[in-house]
Amino acid sequence: MHTLSLNTTYQATDKLKLHANAMYNDATAEINGLYLSPINTADYIMNQLYSTDNLSRYSSYSDLSYKQIECNLGGTYNFTPSLYMTAQAGFSQFLDDAAYVYGDQDGTTYTGSLGLGYKF
Repeated sequence: MHTLSLNTTYQATDKLKLHANAMYNDATAEINGLYLSPINTADYIMNQLYSTDNLSRYSSYSDLSYKQIECNLGGTYNFTPSLYMTAQAGFSQFLDDAAYVYGDQDGTTYTGSLGLGYKF
């Protein structure tokens, strides 16, 4: 897994503070060498529940690979020492290179928020 994260804050004026962050994540994972001894019982149900017949499939089925990108920009403007407004915009993208595990999880989202606050 490799992750890169960048964050910054900038005081543009006495009343305006800006922030930005970006994150990139590249992850892969897999299971290798999963070997269990077969269960030794005459019980049909136990043999079905704990069968080792499908263990050879885990190595290929467990291959996970995805990339994730997130970017956010925002700021806070102070009207007075107590009254302020915040705004933020975001972008997120998820690229699943092994869609057979949980289905296709690729997607892109855009978010935004606007808030008004008062400090007591």
